[in-house]
Amino acid sequence: MAVPFPDIEPSTRRFIAPDWPTSEKRSQSGTVSVRLWGSKAGDGQLALGFNNIRDEIGQQILAAHRQAKGATHELKLPPSIFAGYSGPMAAWLQEQLAADGLRWFFKKGQTPDIESVVPGICSAKVTLVAELRVQ
Repeated sequence: MAVPFPDIEPSTRRFIAPDWPTSEKRSQSGTVSVRLWGSKAGDGQLALGFNNIRDEIGQQILAAHRQAKGATHELKLPPSIFAGYSGPMAAWLQEQLAADGLRWFFKKGQTPDIESVVPGICSAKVTLVAELRVQ
């Protein structure tokens, strides 16, 4: 069962599209050979920044990370996460990735980064990955 991510709109978003699993070899003559190892792209990334949010919201992000056991369990992202994108881009991020079998997780080894701004206010940075995983 997917862990719900807090319903808050990020201040910043940076998306890196999924890529296909390949390997590359270069011969002594300089010829490059690329081998495709799968039929679907994976490992897309979504870096989110939440500026000047209440500490309670920062705590909700940490609670989601704890409930998901880090990068272990899938996240259910609310539409507000994609609110800064419009039209086809928003639909692609929500629908096309799911249709391709990709699911959102916290990025392994990159826990949420919470910074205190003033008492009661913090900023947070979170990196999520869109991965193909065996269910």
